[in-house]
Amino acid sequence: MRYPTLYFAGLITTTLIWVAGCATPIHPPMERPHYTIMAPDGREVSRQVLVDEALRTDVILVGETHTNPTAHHMEYTLLKKLLAKREAGKVTLSLEMLARDLQPVTDEYLKGLITEAHFMAASRPWGNYGHAYQRTLNLAKEKGAHVIAANAPRRYVNLVSRKGKDALKQLSPEAKGWIAPLPYEEASPLYRAKLKSLEKHLEIKEDQKSIKQSPHGPSNETRIPTGINPDAQALWDATMAWSIAEARKKRPDSLIMHITGIFHCEEGLGIPEHLRLYDPSATIVIITITSSKKEPPLSTLPSSPKIREYRVLTE
Repeated sequence: MRYPTLYFAGLITTTLIWVAGCATPIHPPMERPHYTIMAPDGREVSRQVLVDEALRTDVILVGETHTNPTAHHMEYTLLKKLLAKREAGKVTLSLEMLARDLQPVTDEYLKGLITEAHFMAASRPWGNYGHAYQRTLNLAKEKGAHVIAANAPRRYVNLVSRKGKDALKQLSPEAKGWIAPLPYEEASPLYRAKLKSLEKHLEIKEDQKSIKQSPHGPSNETRIPTGINPDAQALWDATMAWSIAEARKKRPDSLIMHITGIFHCEEGLGIPEHLRLYDPSATIVIITITSSKKEPPLSTLPSSPKIREYRVLTE
């Protein structure tokens, strides 16, 4: 079952997060989480079962609603468990929240060459970075784990939204290195159907006009009057998948934990589809974290190619 209202709240909030500024907020300790973990077969299982499954996998795709504090707590805890069981050099944290052009500054921060204040000033952090992702990134830094700035720069996704994917050919060779190799695979028919279904839930009124938004929110950059652009959405997914595949080539024995929005990976759609093209041998497990509030399903899609998916239902 999908949760359309939760999608709307989380995806719209993503844009607010990006524009909220760069100051690191003072944040309270993480609250004790309350959640239920459901295995792919529908059974309720313990956190240890989930951790054991993750440790047997090459790539863990964690799909979150960006405003869910329990999701952020679980991500930190899961990374901590993985680092306790494997050498730090064999665990890699990958983040949607950092674009690929930010890899150099991310590496400088991880190596202790620059201060956190300079990292924050240079890395375009989301507005909720301080209470959502700071601890997790700093845990990776403290333990010496690798961190991937995995996403496509927003300006290039916007370029596709405005002018089409062929406009990417005009980018410099350096800029092309910050996105998936061209041409990247189009969104699959199943994913397009899901995007179409999502469009119906992303209509909002502004200045008494009904407009449709990108899954990444209602900013001036991402507004698409004709609806969600599947090629722009596919660029997010393909680039994150390419970043993961690249990291596996460099460190084939490293377990990769990628944190992203739930729409990018649930039901095996989005990132997993592209990752199968770039790295067919990778074993994948999906962990989606959503509120336990029951709502009508987003769509009635047929099953995608099977990837084991655990659902964490938060209170």
